[in-house]
Amino acid sequence: MDQALQATTLTVTGMTCSGCASKVDKALRGLEGVRDISLHYPETTVGVLHSASVTPEVIRETVTSLGFEVTAA
Repeated sequence: MDQALQATTLTVTGMTCSGCASKVDKALRGLEGVRDISLHYPETTVGVLHSASVTPEVIRETVTSLGFEVTAA
C-alpha cells in the first residue's frame, strides 16, 4: 500500500516565462517521492503532491537552487 500523500503549495517568484515553469516542473518531478505537480505559467503557485519522504524544505531548496524565490502560498 502506498504511503499517505501530502500536499505542499508554494508561491514561486521570478518565473518570467513558460521555460522557467518547465524548469521548476522538471526539477520537482525528479525528486523521488513526488507524485504530481500542478504548475501552469503565468500563475506563480505550485502544488506538489508527495510522500512523507519529500519534505516541504526539500521542495523549497530544489526550487531556490534554480534561482527562484519561494514563499508559502
